[in-house]
Amino acid sequence: MCLSTAYMNSGNEQKEIMKDIARIEAEGQGFWLINLFGEKKFVEGSIQSADLLDGRIVLAGKVKVV
Repeated sequence: MCLSTAYMNSGNEQKEIMKDIARIEAEGQGFWLINLFGEKKFVEGSIQSADLLDGRIVLAGKVKVV
């Protein structure tokens, strides 16, 4: 099984915000990250890149934990 990890761009570094992402759902001006265990985080912003072979998603914006 191939799951992804999401990182938020923060200046010159990337901060890990969620592991084991199984699903991404668009909503309004952002999207939900949903992991294997059903935990959710809402990102108000955009996806800068998604490397699904490497399991790495890079985001730009704000993260809201719900």
